[in-house]
Amino acid sequence: MGLGGYGFRVAFACDNAAAFYRRLQEQPCDIVILDAHLPGEDGFSVATRLRALSPVGIVMLTGRSALEDRVRGLEGGADVYMTKPVDLLELSSVIRSLARRMRLAKSPRPADAETRAAAADTSWSLQDGGWILVAPDGASLHLSAQERTFLMALMDAAGSAVSRQALAELFLPDSPGGFELRRIDVLVSRLRAKAQSAGLKLPVLSVRGQGYVFAA
Repeated sequence: MGLGGYGFRVAFACDNAAAFYRRLQEQPCDIVILDAHLPGEDGFSVATRLRALSPVGIVMLTGRSALEDRVRGLEGGADVYMTKPVDLLELSSVIRSLARRMRLAKSPRPADAETRAAAADTSWSLQDGGWILVAPDGASLHLSAQERTFLMALMDAAGSAVSRQALAELFLPDSPGGFELRRIDVLVSRLRAKAQSAGLKLPVLSVRGQGYVFAA
C-alpha cells in the first residue's frame, strides 16, 4: 500500500530532475517528496531551485543521514528532511503536518483580518505564504525556508519568547535532538545582516535564558 492508501492523491513519480520539472509544469502539486540521489541534478539542487520558484511543500526522503546533509537539505529549501527507512504511517503524518502548516500560512490570522486597515502602516507582516517579510514602510525581504520558519514561529508567539529547543523541533521535527542549537544563533545573525543590507532593522531580540522574540 502506497501513500494513496492513506488518503493522498499521488500525482506522478519521476526518476530524474528533467522529467520532474516537465511533469510539475503540466500538473502542479501541493507537496513534493524528493530523494537526494537522482541522476544528473541531485535532490538538494532540485529543492533549492524549486523553493526559489514555488511555495510548494518539500519533503526530502533519503538515505543520507549525516548532519551536514540534513542541514544542507533544510537550508537549501526542504521543509522536512527524513532518512530511510521510513514507515509510510510516519511519512503520511509528516505530510499532513506540513499541509496544515501550509494552509495556516496561506490563511489570514483573525487578528490580522480585524486590524489590517488600522495597522497597515505600522506593523510587520509575512506575505506570499510567509516567504516575504514586509516592514511597516513597505520595504520587503525574501526569506529562505529556515528564515521563514523562524519568523513565522516568532510572529505567531505575539510578543512572547520562543525557546531555541522549540525552534529546533520546527527545523528538524523527526529528530530535534540532532539540530545543534547554536545553528539558530547563526541563522539569526545571518538574517539580521541580510535585513540590514536591505535597509531593514529587524526587531528580533535575544532573551537571555529563554530564546528569541519578535519585538514589534
